[in-house]
Amino acid sequence: MIWINFAIIVFSLIGLGVYGYLLFKSKMKPEFGRLNRLTERFKIRADVIGQQVNEIKGHVDAVNRSVTQIKEFGVNAKNESIELKQAAVELTHEIKRTAGIERSDVSTESKI
Repeated sequence: MIWINFAIIVFSLIGLGVYGYLLFKSKMKPEFGRLNRLTERFKIRADVIGQQVNEIKGHVDAVNRSVTQIKEFGVNAKNESIELKQAAVELTHEIKRTAGIERSDVSTESKI
């Protein structure tokens, strides 16, 4: 008799477990579907944001390259302007010497 009572209790617990699982599954199925849809949307949005971040990084890299190139052009312009200034000073001295405004003591004939 104890075995029959024990078997009834075990089968009733198994039945309650199965009933609870089916009830949980039927109630939670829409929630799981909603959760899957939300997860998929989140993944799509994350991919779009990642693509936009990569595009922005590409633009920033292009701007950085342009800035570096502009700096190099500035350094070259500065060096060339210094050379141009030196050439202008030399040309001015040469023009003055040729015109006779400024005498150079380089020639030995002028000392005699």
